[in-house]
Amino acid sequence: MNSHAILDGLRVTLPELLLAGAILVVIVADLTRLKKTAGLLALLGLALAGIQAFKLLSVPAQAVYSRAYAVDGLSSFFKLTFIGAAFLSGILSIPAIRGWQSGKGEFFALLLSCTFGMLLMSSANDLLLMYLSLEFVSITSYILAGLLRKNRKSAEASLKYIIYGAAASGFMIYGMTFLYGLTGTLNIADVGRELARLGPSVPPTLTLITSVLIMAGFGYKIAAVPFHMWCPDVYEGAPTPVTAFFSVGPKAAGFAMLLRFVMNLYPAEGGAFEWKLVVALLAVLTMAVGNFGAIHQQNLKRLLAYSSIAHAGYLLIAFNALSDTGREGIAALLVYLFIYVVMNLGAFLVVLVLEERYGVETVDGCRGIGWRAPGLGALMTIFMVSLTGLPPTAGYTGKFLLFSAVIEHGLGPQRQLGIALVVIAVFFSVISLFYYMRIVAAMYLGKVRESDPTEPVRAGAIYSALGWLMGAGTLLLGLWWAPLQSMAEQAAKSIVK
Repeated sequence: MNSHAILDGLRVTLPELLLAGAILVVIVADLTRLKKTAGLLALLGLALAGIQAFKLLSVPAQAVYSRAYAVDGLSSFFKLTFIGAAFLSGILSIPAIRGWQSGKGEFFALLLSCTFGMLLMSSANDLLLMYLSLEFVSITSYILAGLLRKNRKSAEASLKYIIYGAAASGFMIYGMTFLYGLTGTLNIADVGRELARLGPSVPPTLTLITSVLIMAGFGYKIAAVPFHMWCPDVYEGAPTPVTAFFSVGPKAAGFAMLLRFVMNLYPAEGGAFEWKLVVALLAVLTMAVGNFGAIHQQNLKRLLAYSSIAHAGYLLIAFNALSDTGREGIAALLVYLFIYVVMNLGAFLVVLVLEERYGVETVDGCRGIGWRAPGLGALMTIFMVSLTGLPPTAGYTGKFLLFSAVIEHGLGPQRQLGIALVVIAVFFSVISLFYYMRIVAAMYLGKVRESDPTEPVRAGAIYSALGWLMGAGTLLLGLWWAPLQSMAEQAAKSIVK
């Protein structure tokens, strides 16, 4: 690789370079008298990286660093989403970690490091880089989950995360060795072309087994059934700011890498086995476990963990709309993920305020909050309605675009599968209304006991400003989503293959 190629690579990887520099700056600041500025420095680094990622949306699709790293509209959109999620998580974390005895600077360094790994995941165009970037995100996530060392739940969450992650990682790398053995290359585009050339000579059973092994790694990161078992325990035990970030960042990164992997390795129609049928089955199982599992949950973070699993199922049905010509399914998935970041982080912000101000961690503990804190009650209602997918919120926009893309795709059996998936998803969305509205009902209709506190709940300036910003965004994207949809459609057309 000559110097010209290296310079070209550096120019299109400025977001990653800026984040790497910000990590070093935050670490140095934490070791000096500037440790109180670590959070602000981290946010500044994220903002600069976000600006560069936005500029890359219009850069022609290209693969750099010996074609191992893809820079295109798809990766740039995902990078904007990751950076936005980390930025919002960083803001809501600043007041939340003031009471921590240690680990404040480490939190922001790890937040930036995890985001850096997520950027790598979105552009990884090579099996080895895919594995290494996923492991980088996983390792930083393990540390974040156990950051409160003296907290038993936090330590337990970290341990469970490590155990499940190690198992999924082992399955994934084992499956990748099969692919390398069959094709003799690590570049996923070349792997796809070589598999297509080999055709019938590759036993369908081997392809299926390899795909299942690799899917274990992706499924673990996006919390899809049956690789979801870590999710409720980790979400409950990890510090709430960390849980908020986990619920949107690494999950979106998993979908970014899975999408690029699937588009390069499997033909949109046909192939060695019906991979769309397999993903459809995973989607249905994930929606079922997520929604039915949330019904009886009392802990707010566990309830939102199962909700996160259910939304992974909704997102998986978008893979049924992938085609060689149209990009509607990809665009719909991008819009849904962006919206999910806003509304889910908003819900976790309300949970964080309730936990921090009054120690409220359960649905039952929300009794009377709607009257003691009208602003919090209104925000939580907006986010719960949006997570359900009801108009006029952004959640409705996301599901409408996603379901429309799946229904309109294909002909014959392919279209029938899409319609069936949408009907099932609508059914589970109706079920989700029950457990989301349980929280709202407790806030406004729950019978207040004499032992319950009666003084008003004050969120604080940072929480209030951020909460209303995300609440307004949730409503605005439910009424006017054309710019976001247009940006997603342009990103979906620019893909390295």
